[in-house]
Amino acid sequence: MANKANNIYTELFESIPIPSRLEPENIAAMLNERAGAKSLSAEKVPEKHIKAEEPASQPRRIEMTPGKKRSASPFFRTAAAMAACAALALGVIGYMGAGETELPTEDGDVGGAYASDYNDVHKTFEQYYVDTAGKKTLDSAIKDIEHSYNENENDTQTSQPADPSVTESPEPAETTSSADVSAPAVPDEPEAPVTEPAEPQPQAPAPNETVDDTVPLPSSEAFKDDSGIVFGDGFMLRRDGNTIRIIKASAGELDYTGNIFPSYEEMTSKTLAGFYADGMRAIAVYSEVRGGAPYANDPVNGLIDGLYGQNTEPRSSVEVCIYTIRDGAAFLDSVTVQSGSLVDMNYVNGSLYLVTAYNDYRVAPIIGVDDLESYVPSYTVNGVKYYIEASDIMIPDYISTTDYTVISGISLTGGVSMKAVLGYEGRVVLRSGAVYLFGYDSSASGDRTSARVFSLSGGNVDYAGCVYIDGVALGGDGISCFGSNIAVTAVRKVNNSYETDITVFDGTMNVVSRAVINEALTTAERIDTSLYLSGAQRRYGIDLSDPAAPFEIKEEPKPDPAKGLVEFDGGYVTLTKAPDGSLQLAKIVKNAAGELRLEYKTAICSEPSCDSKALENNGLLFISGNVVGLPYGYYDGYDYCYRYALYRAANGSFSPMGEIEFHETDSAYEYERAILNGGVLYIFSEGRISAAVVGDSLVLVDSAEIVESAYSGHH
Repeated sequence: MANKANNIYTELFESIPIPSRLEPENIAAMLNERAGAKSLSAEKVPEKHIKAEEPASQPRRIEMTPGKKRSASPFFRTAAAMAACAALALGVIGYMGAGETELPTEDGDVGGAYASDYNDVHKTFEQYYVDTAGKKTLDSAIKDIEHSYNENENDTQTSQPADPSVTESPEPAETTSSADVSAPAVPDEPEAPVTEPAEPQPQAPAPNETVDDTVPLPSSEAFKDDSGIVFGDGFMLRRDGNTIRIIKASAGELDYTGNIFPSYEEMTSKTLAGFYADGMRAIAVYSEVRGGAPYANDPVNGLIDGLYGQNTEPRSSVEVCIYTIRDGAAFLDSVTVQSGSLVDMNYVNGSLYLVTAYNDYRVAPIIGVDDLESYVPSYTVNGVKYYIEASDIMIPDYISTTDYTVISGISLTGGVSMKAVLGYEGRVVLRSGAVYLFGYDSSASGDRTSARVFSLSGGNVDYAGCVYIDGVALGGDGISCFGSNIAVTAVRKVNNSYETDITVFDGTMNVVSRAVINEALTTAERIDTSLYLSGAQRRYGIDLSDPAAPFEIKEEPKPDPAKGLVEFDGGYVTLTKAPDGSLQLAKIVKNAAGELRLEYKTAICSEPSCDSKALENNGLLFISGNVVGLPYGYYDGYDYCYRYALYRAANGSFSPMGEIEFHETDSAYEYERAILNGGVLYIFSEGRISAAVVGDSLVLVDSAEIVESAYSGHH
C-alpha cells in the first residue's frame, strides 16, 4: 500500500514546481525550530503536555468481576441463561440478569493501541486514502442490517428508523425530559427551604374560586431552564449573549463591576459555549471558527484542491479561558485552544473535560510524515502550539474514518492532558468520571459495537479499556443514559434471523442487566425512565427505572396529564391566566386513578393587563419547600409595574409572604427567575438583579443595574 501511495505522490509532484516552504532544507529547519520550541516550552508547560503516557503495547483494560475465570463461549452462556430464566411477555424476551459481567470479546483484544510514532499515524492515513474500500460505521452497518431483515420479513416493516446521526447532548450523565423541573440551578451548597414566617391569616378566596373548579393548565409545557447564572466566592457570573457579566455579591449587596468578552481575531468567530465559576476562578469556553487562508501562490495546493477540498475551508476549535476574579474584575490566567468542533464538556472538581471532533484538518495536502499540521491534532497553551504526541493517539484495529475524537483535561492550575482516537463516529457519552466512545467494529463472528472508555480524574485523561457488544447499536436512543447506567440496544444476526439485545452497563461497563428480544427492531426511543423499541411486528416498552431488575414489557404510555406542571408540596403547582384576565396560582394533585384534581387556587393579580413570563414557562417558578415565588407585572396607566412575589402553601390556600416592586417603562426590567444562594434570594431580569432576604416578609436588600434605567416617574 505504501508503494502505491509513493507512486501516486511521485507522479503528482514530478512536474510541479515545489514552493520554497517545502524544500528539504526548509522542512528540516522548520522541524528543528519546532523541536526547539518544544524544549523551550517545557519550562512553561507541565511535563504531561509533552511526555508519552503508558507504553503503547500495554494500555489498561477495564477490570471485569475479580476472580472470575472465562467461562464457556458467549453463545453457550447466552443460551444457558435464556434456558434458565422464565420467558417474559409472550415468550419473546429472554432475561439474563446481573452477574454476566464479562462481555464476549477475543482474548487479548484491548481495542487498539497507541501509535509508537507519527509514522504509524501517517501509514493509517495513507492506507485509508489510497484504499477506497467502503468503511462501515455504526449508522451504515445498521442500514445494511435493516435492508437484509426487511427483505426477510417480506417488507412488512411499518416503523421507520429514527435519524441515526445523534450525538449525546450536554449533560449526558443525567438526561432530563422537557417536563422535568428541578430546583434553581447552581447553588454553592444545598439550600434549606426558606424559613417560614409566623402563620399569617389565610387569604380570602377570590370570587371566582367558588364557581370555577376546573383544573387550570399552563399554556405550554414547562421545561428546565439553563439559567445562565453561576456563583463564585463573593461574585456571580451572568450570561448575556457572548458576554459574561460580573456582579459582586456579598451578604446581599450587589455591584455590577465588569464583563468578560471573547477576544476576536481576523477571520475568526467565537460563540460562548459555556462558563463556570470555582472559588475565585472563572472559566469561559468558546467555540471558534477560523476562516482558512487561500494559497493563491502555492501551485501544490492549487493543483490538489480537487482531491483535498477547498483550502479556504474554515477550521473549528475550542478556546478555554481561565480567569481570576479580584475586586470584581477578571484577570486572564491562561488560554488553551483545542483542535476540533465541540462535542461535549463537563467541569468536575477543578478540571474541565472537553471532547471535540477534529475533521477539518485537511486544509492542505498531506505531504509526508513530518507535515504534522495536515493530519495530527494540535492545541495551544498560552500561545505555544503543540501537536498531540504520537504515543497519545490511539489507533483502533478498525476505523471507519480518519476523523479524530480529541479528549482533554484542563486543570485550573494549568495542567493539560490530551488524548486522541482515530475514527470519530459521533456516539459519545461524557460522564463526571469517564468518557465513552462508541463505534462500529467487526470480527470473525460478525458485526459488533465497540465501547472505548477513558477515565477522567484530577485533570488527567487515561485509557481504561474497551468492551464489545455483539451486533450494531440502533440510532436515536439506541445508546442512552439512565441515571448512572448506559443502555445499548443492538441488532445482531443469529443463524438466518435477527434478534435485538438490550444491555445495561454501569460506569465501568460491567453488565447490570440484559435481555434479548427475538425480533429485529429498528428504532429506540427514550421516554422518561422507559425505552420504547419498535419493529415490524410490534412496539415494546421496557421500564428502566430500576436497571438491575428483570426487564418487563409495558404498555404504551398514556399522555401524562401533569406534563408541564411543576412538582410542589406533594402535588403540582401552576400559574395560569383566568378567562377574566387575572393571574391564578393553583395547587393540583392526582387522584388514585391518575386524574388531576384542583386542590385550591389563589388569585395573584386581578388587573386586566396582568402578565408573567412564567405563564409560558412554569419552570420559572421558584420552589423551596412549601414556598413558591413568581414574577408578574401589569400596566397601571402610567408605566409598567414589575413585581416578584412569594407565597406559602398552608391550610388549603396560598398565603402571601411579601413582594418587591419596581416601576419602569422598559421591558428589560420584567422579572424572570429567582435563585437562592447563601441565604439570599437573587431575583433576575434582563436589566436588573435584585437581592432580598426572607423573614416575616420579603425584604429588598440591594439591586444592581445591568441596563441603565431611563425611568423618572412615580413609585
